[in-house]
Amino acid sequence: MQDFGMSGWSNQARDLLRGAFDLRYRYPVGFEGFSALCRIDQGNSEDIEATVAMVAAGNVEAVLASQPPNPTTEAWLMQELRSLSRGLWGHDFDAGEGKFAMSLTEPDHPLGPLVQLHDDPHQASFRIRGGRITMSSRRQQSLREILQFHRWHVRPDGRWLPAQYTSEIWEVGVAGPLRVDRYTDLYWPVEGELFPQLRRVKSADDLAMTSSCSATLREWQLAGHRAQT
Repeated sequence: MQDFGMSGWSNQARDLLRGAFDLRYRYPVGFEGFSALCRIDQGNSEDIEATVAMVAAGNVEAVLASQPPNPTTEAWLMQELRSLSRGLWGHDFDAGEGKFAMSLTEPDHPLGPLVQLHDDPHQASFRIRGGRITMSSRRQQSLREILQFHRWHVRPDGRWLPAQYTSEIWEVGVAGPLRVDRYTDLYWPVEGELFPQLRRVKSADDLAMTSSCSATLREWQLAGHRAQT
């Protein structure tokens, strides 16, 4: 196995990736989360109301007002809430991507140089430009997900969150993507922090099936505080 750990390229790759992770907006340590009202629009039926809560990364709740709750709608909402929460709470770089050896290639690429993780079971890679991740890729068995980021929410202190990005799912040996999801996220400032206001997902698969779903949050209530509208 090639040793990347002591190379100058490895040190530059680590500094570049750590810098992008450090600039990504996340909730402060000890932040207890919030609840909110939510409206779900799936484009082909009446909007559905729900009450949602985010407590920590991956720890979310949703109660749909429709009776009986639609399991497909509920599953979609939970999936997107978990995705948002993992971005907002973040994770420890040193315990995640930072524990792998890295190399740096393609420094002149328009999306930024490529940071490749080595010995990572997901074969993750990242492109970084201007302190922001512009593209990432991870593999799960025969499938690879490629995320390309197009726009960002940027705070006055320089920290950022993705605002528009595309997810492509590819299978080894297949010419085109199995699925393409286009995401739009909006956030609203509440007491100095950012809260998800909108997640819209437009999807298309390799059978030309398309869909558009959105979740709009409002009346956020921090743990121990009154609702914010």
